Amino acid sequence: MSKFKIETFILGPDETNCYLVSAGSDAVLIDVGMEPERLIERVEKLGLNLQAVFITHFHLDHIAGVKLLLERFDVPVYANAEDDFLKEISLEGGGVREFAQHVDFPYEPIEPGSRTVLGQPMMIFDTPGHTPGSMSYFFPAAGCVFVGDLIFMIAVGRTDLPRASGPELLTSIRSRIFNLPDDTRIYSGHGPMTTVTHEKKNNPHFMV
Repeated sequence: MSKFKIETFILGPDETNCYLVSAGSDAVLIDVGMEPERLIERVEKLGLNLQAVFITHFHLDHIAGVKLLLERFDVPVYANAEDDFLKEISLEGGGVREFAQHVDFPYEPIEPGSRTVLGQPMMIFDTPGHTPGSMSYFFPAAGCVFVGDLIFMIAVGRTDLPRASGPELLTSIRSRIFNLPDDTRIYSGHGPMTTVTHEKKNNPHFMV
């Protein structure tokens, strides 16, 4: 099995973490935020065989660069159709309506389950709360999970936007993320990498 490598690209004014995940010459992307030129250049410079893009949720800062990326790479994009409603909501309300021309890209609906990605299993979790369609992607062999804006180091995602839910978000974290091995690395949509055990012990939203 080729070595699993994760590179973080902090893109756009919201400093969104977008991840280039590779094994040997094959690669996938987790989210593609605004101003993705550096990310595109990196894929091309390394001569990687880009296989897919996986979207954690449909907020603008996580998807604004997908359309530009697809002009350079003919790859499938996977996302949860539960977030499609955000295309009809204004940016002020947490949607992407004013930027429709930038986020009008084709994607394949993805559902919870397992598939082989980069030669190893990837578990797809539905983790609603921040948005109803939020997804997390867990690579058990590599010991890492990509969670979007579900949970951050000593923080959790905001739940004051349309169809967000605080109780759902906390349930998603407890049932999906905190059930993973304690040393699992958590790669969030913003901020530094953390671990399951660190958040169990230190995240104020879960401390009794």
